[in-house]
Amino acid sequence: MFTLYTVLKTIHILGAATWIGGGSFVTMLASRARREQDPERLAAILRTVEPIAKRVFPGSGLVLVITGFWMIGNADLEYDTWIILGIIAWAYSFVVGGAVIGPTVGKAVQAFDEGGATSAAPLVTRFLMFARIDSLILSLVVLDMVVKPGT
Repeated sequence: MFTLYTVLKTIHILGAATWIGGGSFVTMLASRARREQDPERLAAILRTVEPIAKRVFPGSGLVLVITGFWMIGNADLEYDTWIILGIIAWAYSFVVGGAVIGPTVGKAVQAFDEGGATSAAPLVTRFLMFARIDSLILSLVVLDMVVKPGT
C-alpha cells in the first residue's frame, strides 16, 4: 500500500543512493587514476565531474534532509539516537562537501589547467582525503539507518 510515508522513504533512499553512490564512485575513479600515475586521466575525471557534482550533490543532500524531516513529522517519530546521528552526519557531509570538497576539486582543475599535475597534486591529495572520509561517514549513516541504534 502506498502512503505518503512510503513515497517519502522511497525518495529519501533514492537521494541517499545518488549521494553516496556518486561520491564513492568519483572517489574511486580519482583514486585509481592517481594510483596509476595518470595525471591527464585524473584531470579529465575532475573536469568532467566538477560541474555535475556542483548540482547533483547539494540537490540530493537537500532531498535527503527535506524528506527525512518530512518523514519524522508524518510518522510522528521521536528524535531517537539513529535519527540524531543521521542529522549530524548529513550536516557534516553537506558542509564539508560544499565548503571543502567542491572548492578543492575546482582549484585542482584550475591548477591542472595552469600549472600541470605537479601544482595540482596537493589539491588532489586534499580532495581524496576529505572524499574518503565523507564516503566512510555516509556509509556509516546507511548502517545507522538500517540498524537504528537506540530504538
